[in-house]
Amino acid sequence: MSQTPRSLKTWMTLGRVSNLPTVWTNTLAAALLASSAGALAPPSWLVWILLLFTLSLLYLAGMLLNDLLDADWDQQHHNPRPITLGLVSRQQVRLATVLLLTLAAASVLGLSQLIDQPHWLLASVSLLVGCIIGYNVLHKKYAHSVWLMGACRSALYLTAAASLAVPPEPIWLCAILLGVYISGLTYLARNEHNNQLLSRLPLFLMLSPLALAIYADNLWFWPVLLLWLGWLGWHYRQHLADPQQRKVRAFIGAGLAALPLFDALVMAVANQPLGSLLCVLVFFLLPHFQRWIKPT
Repeated sequence: MSQTPRSLKTWMTLGRVSNLPTVWTNTLAAALLASSAGALAPPSWLVWILLLFTLSLLYLAGMLLNDLLDADWDQQHHNPRPITLGLVSRQQVRLATVLLLTLAAASVLGLSQLIDQPHWLLASVSLLVGCIIGYNVLHKKYAHSVWLMGACRSALYLTAAASLAVPPEPIWLCAILLGVYISGLTYLARNEHNNQLLSRLPLFLMLSPLALAIYADNLWFWPVLLLWLGWLGWHYRQHLADPQQRKVRAFIGAGLAALPLFDALVMAVANQPLGSLLCVLVFFLLPHFQRWIKPT
């Protein structure tokens, strides 16, 4: 029994579950924006459950696949991940990944029976799975494969919107902006093991959500935007500005914790103040969760 909590934390570390709430806020924001932009009713409770279940499973499968394919690299570079520490075997991770993907496929098939235009959902899920696999296979070989990681979040947004109907025009813009933000963050993450900041271009990519200000037509948008800028600015000053005290990994964790604020901005644009407030609350909780389970 004493091993059970340790084993659970091992699997939670493998799945980087401290980032999982960002998948949920992404899903919430995209679906509510799609419903408001298309003058549609929000998803039914069953569609919500299956959608969140599917996207959570795909996220976890992607994280496990990442550790599985990076195990040799982690071993060579002394990266203390669960496989290299001997806390779990490669075969166990392989089986868990297959199980998660199988459950996700079954969930998608069930979801497709509940919506009017399932072909958009199936196309977006296929794109998401392709980006997940492509990134995990290529990211140690090609630096610019980070755009595939960004595309994963973009495809997640499109999948949430496709649970209602054809993704409306605002969703495509939000999906692209989110993808650019994640790509910039992933560029930084490529050198976190060396604690190096080779270029500040990724930081400019992370400013992509500023483009949402073009569509802001309510007062709630602006305090959320200031909170987001203040959070990233403070962590830049604390962890990146001074080369002698640089902590790239800490800044990446802060950048991931800021994802719900992007969703809060999206929902402010969609005139969904309660949903936006919920995302802000998730943002305040994430740093505490990250102290227990490492986000990277």
